Amino acid sequence: MSETHGNPSDHHHAPPAPPEPKTPLWLTALGAVLFLIVGLIWGLTPASTPEGGQNTGSATSASGGAAGGR
Repeated sequence: MSETHGNPSDHHHAPPAPPEPKTPLWLTALGAVLFLIVGLIWGLTPASTPEGGQNTGSATSASGGAAGGR
């Protein structure tokens, strides 16, 4: 049997891949700060309701009750 065991692209003596560059600390800190800012904005904004959203639910139940009574 050959050294490659039937796989012609298997090279045992290929040079190792160069190491990946390290991520700068300021880039990691920037991502964390942006994540916290977006989280705070999302958490502190009041929940928005559609215009007349509460009245729509009561009007639907009122009309359903009127239709059921006839």
